Amino acid sequence: MWPLLCMAALAQDEAATPTTEAPPEPPPLTTAGELRFIGSLPPDFPVDAEGTQVGQGPVLDSRLRASLDYRTGRLRLGTEWDLFTGQLAGDTWDLPTGIDERNRDTRTALTLQGVVPRRANVGLRTGAFDLEAGLTTSRWGLGLLANDGAQDPLFGRADAGDRVVRVRLTTAPFGDRQSPTPLFLTLAADGVVADDLARLSNQQRAFQAIASALYAHPEGRQLGAYVVGRTQRELATDRRTDVVVADVFGQLPVAVGAGTLWLAAEAATFLGRTDRALSYNAPDGLGVGAAAVVAHSRLALADDAVNLHLRAGWASGDGDPDDGVIRDFTADPNLDVGMVLFDELGGAIETGTVRLLTDPQYSAEAPDGVDALATEGSWRRSAYLQPAVQIAPIEALDVRVGAVLAWSTGPIAQPFYSFRNGGTPTNHIDQPTAGRALGTELDWAIRLHADQREQWRLRPDLWIQGGHALLSDNQRGPDMPSRLDLVLATARMRW
Repeated sequence: MWPLLCMAALAQDEAATPTTEAPPEPPPLTTAGELRFIGSLPPDFPVDAEGTQVGQGPVLDSRLRASLDYRTGRLRLGTEWDLFTGQLAGDTWDLPTGIDERNRDTRTALTLQGVVPRRANVGLRTGAFDLEAGLTTSRWGLGLLANDGAQDPLFGRADAGDRVVRVRLTTAPFGDRQSPTPLFLTLAADGVVADDLARLSNQQRAFQAIASALYAHPEGRQLGAYVVGRTQRELATDRRTDVVVADVFGQLPVAVGAGTLWLAAEAATFLGRTDRALSYNAPDGLGVGAAAVVAHSRLALADDAVNLHLRAGWASGDGDPDDGVIRDFTADPNLDVGMVLFDELGGAIETGTVRLLTDPQYSAEAPDGVDALATEGSWRRSAYLQPAVQIAPIEALDVRVGAVLAWSTGPIAQPFYSFRNGGTPTNHIDQPTAGRALGTELDWAIRLHADQREQWRLRPDLWIQGGHALLSDNQRGPDMPSRLDLVLATARMRW
């Protein structure tokens, strides 16, 4: 949601080095990259009571991600770019948006929109301090709020990522490069390039100040916290949002017989005020108060040949949209909660809602902040439980089976139809809702990849995945299928 501080990677890299010997010097020039193609067969379904369909058939997406890093002494330079990003061929959404960063309503791979700079920065190590400045991506903890879109999901896909222009100062106050400490303190200032709530290309300007502390032990124990102050302006309307965000993250490995149980959790809250969106009871602005927690556990057995996953999360929902406080919590779209219920169904319904609210036949002027309703399929205002089993019968084969059970933490209510029905909770096809059940999703994946024991320079990778969402009665109605199916085939070459 908010693009926050990413220092976990830096801390983990340094903490992984034993304190009894100096870390090995990296080569001065390093390159890395990934060529990715995703073929998908998405589900088709109505997004409103008028019968407007998503209308998307088979799609081929592409992306070339390439990075170059140079180190000399204490100085380092680096850059990373996404090229040919987006739809290369196939069908597009019938939903015109202009607000979807995945650009599912158009083909962008061979246009300038398919060129996305992710990183162009310079770093300098001076004694106990590490300085860095420039364009960079942002990630923290499990990726609840800050997510760079660079991690392999349990199921589904990862796209885009938070990008900021950052000035950062990190210090390990109780050690040096020859004897690093597991504790890292950081101060940073960001100008947001693109995240879930602001994009410079959409005339949205956001700045944030960050302070964080992270303890990262070489054996895998981690504990971190950060605080962020953020201010954002909508340049087209001169509306403003000011919030304070607090986030804590922890990870703990526990020996269980011959295996290892990995426990991790992240909790976040944000408080503030905004006049980006208004209501009849709060014409001068709304308070912001929301919170969420996610927890991941993984039991690794038989030298990682068998992994048992159990994930869960809770995000606050707004039970009273007229009380002058926004309580809906929206996570980063790359948090990785299944493949269909949120990514496909939720994302399309939100876009369809924006279409209705901006249609001149219903209103001469769109409501304030209507563009914020489209979250690109993010997990939001709900609770979920996600068990999964991952088995690797041979080194180069990975088979996964899992499920997502989801419930709303607020009334299941599409804003347009619910308002038109006098506030009665009504879904996206204008049917009344009762209870909080969203549905159940069944996911599976088969992955063939390069043998990790071999030192391959080029590492091929093939994923075949399927997601099948069984919708609750709250999501169904006339012409709405009871099951939505998604099939993904991902081919990658990494180096």
